Amino acid sequence: MHILNVQSKDITPIKVQKVLKLMMAGLLVSLLLASCQREYKDPIPDVSHIEIEAEFIHYDSLLRVHMEKGVEGLEELKEKYPAFSDIYFHRILEIWDPEEPLDSLYNRMDEFMSSDFYRDIQDTIHAAIPDFGPIKREYEQALHYYHYHFPHKNVPPVYLFISEFTFANIIFQDEKGGDALGIGIDMFCHGHFDYTVLSYFNTMFSAYNVRTLNADHIVKKTFDAKWDGLLGPEPRGRMIDIMLYHGKKHHLNKLVLPHAPDTVIFEYTPEQMQWVRDNEAQIYNHLIENDLLYTTDLVKYSRLVSPSPHSPGMPPEAPGQVVNWLGYQIIRAWVRNNPDKTLSDLLDKRDGHEFLMQSRYRPGRY
Repeated sequence: MHILNVQSKDITPIKVQKVLKLMMAGLLVSLLLASCQREYKDPIPDVSHIEIEAEFIHYDSLLRVHMEKGVEGLEELKEKYPAFSDIYFHRILEIWDPEEPLDSLYNRMDEFMSSDFYRDIQDTIHAAIPDFGPIKREYEQALHYYHYHFPHKNVPPVYLFISEFTFANIIFQDEKGGDALGIGIDMFCHGHFDYTVLSYFNTMFSAYNVRTLNADHIVKKTFDAKWDGLLGPEPRGRMIDIMLYHGKKHHLNKLVLPHAPDTVIFEYTPEQMQWVRDNEAQIYNHLIENDLLYTTDLVKYSRLVSPSPHSPGMPPEAPGQVVNWLGYQIIRAWVRNNPDKTLSDLLDKRDGHEFLMQSRYRPGRY
């Protein structure tokens, strides 16, 4: 806001009128902007009537307790949680084949859980997440919104486990036939563990990725796994189709995490978040001018839609995956300009060109 500083002797009646007119015009613009902001703010539904109790299975803690009982205790744990147990030992840790005797699993797990490496992981987790209560409450609140938008789907339980730095989040079908989610809690210790030492083996641990491997992003990344199961694999074809696929995931996260900051939803720093907002038109124009929006050339678009330190071909300030953020803006425009359509209509629509036309998207308007 600019302040007009004048001396009283310089003000004539005519000048006073001009100043008042300018002030009134400025006030009117401010009111219009405030009105637009209120008008374009996404509504948050009332979910106070929905009763949800989040189920958290601390599988790692249960595993330690049951291992103290010997092979019989391990068998008891597997019988109680058969679906996750098979996934955990066979596919996550890759330490046991179900066709092998249970004694061999017990011996290998006993050796693993007695190691300094395992104890160090536990200590790191306790330092990074000393209290899981706030995360549970955030997840439970998100489940209320999830149930509001998907009333006929089951409320997925969450299994907490140590992944040995292999999986952050998983979705699987439990023994009841419903969706269940898993969180590799050793994958959310940024600030207490230097994940970049693992980047030689996995690009997921590159410096531009590890910033979000912390407690603030656990719930958001957990729902990312849920959306992977809901939407299916990333499409192959035109970049516009892939942009909108990721835009849908952003939209779904905004629905179930309406109070989460955009820096968490889009995994950008505050500076990066401001840059994409300030340059939305330039991003869109860059795609149009370089014939990228409808390209099917994987080499051209893979580094734009996939995690990367920055978006190739754009200014160095442009963070990675800005085209997916733009996909969300198109989704946002489609929702606002098609009020008669449902969430199911949105999720079912696959044709990127048709979607873009129906959205009547204009950069910066939504």
